[in-house]
Amino acid sequence: MKFYIIGDKTTVLGYNLIGIRGTIVKTENEAADALRNISQDPDVGIVLITQQIASMIQAEVENARLKMATPIVLEIPDRHGSLEDRESALSLVQRLIGIKV
Repeated sequence: MKFYIIGDKTTVLGYNLIGIRGTIVKTENEAADALRNISQDPDVGIVLITQQIASMIQAEVENARLKMATPIVLEIPDRHGSLEDRESALSLVQRLIGIKV
């Protein structure tokens, strides 16, 4: 199972340095296309998407979370930090598995 990142240039390049491939997106259409395309890759188990990008395509992100067993889609902060109205990755995982970590 592999990770994949969808986000801004700085975030994606940073994750590339640790061996996680990804797609740099700037627009809503690019983000939706990237999520749709990577969802078809059977080798990808977890898709990381920056909160800023996810906020542009929130309906598609929620649809991916609800309708697909894999990949798991997690929103992460970018270099500017978390958005105020977003659930953290840790609290999302805790809510999904029902265990406090």
